[in-house]
Amino acid sequence: MKNTILAFTILLGFLATPVLQAQGKIATIDLQRVFDNYWKTKQISENLQNQGKEYQTQREKLVKQYQEINETYRSMRESATDQAASASEREKRGKEADAKLAAIKALEKDIADYDNTTRAQINETQTRMKKNIIRDIRESITRIAKKEGYAMVLDTAAEARTETPIVLYTDGSNDLTDTVLSQINAADETTK
Repeated sequence: MKNTILAFTILLGFLATPVLQAQGKIATIDLQRVFDNYWKTKQISENLQNQGKEYQTQREKLVKQYQEINETYRSMRESATDQAASASEREKRGKEADAKLAAIKALEKDIADYDNTTRAQINETQTRMKKNIIRDIRESITRIAKKEGYAMVLDTAAEARTETPIVLYTDGSNDLTDTVLSQINAADETTK
């Protein structure tokens, strides 16, 4: 009976070894570091900053135009209440001031529309570019993981909703961060 149990245990050990080996290796990566140091991220960041500067310049022009029209309106409004002018002249000036007020309201709407449209465009561009960058990084991770025989790659920079790290410990021996960075930055045309 003891021999049967011993033989069964040895057999189980032999059978379990391939199962444990089949589970595969696990690697880690600091996805935030890879994202921040990817040449496309830096390029896109510069492009978005330039778009932001263009937006700010155009907005400042609109605001300056608004201030000028608003100052003209104030002068017209004062002129419309000038008691030295005839009633018909004050009425005429009042209508001109009202027309200028309508222009002010239209310009206020134009500025608000410009703000909303431009911010939406910048946000949409930023979101699309971020997705493209993450896609590039994931493709690189997949190629490396398959080549090196990793069954899973975990992001050491990721946090749970409770703002605690998802990966609580790693000895760093299977960290792919530098490997992935080297691979994705190999196409950086600014270093060639």
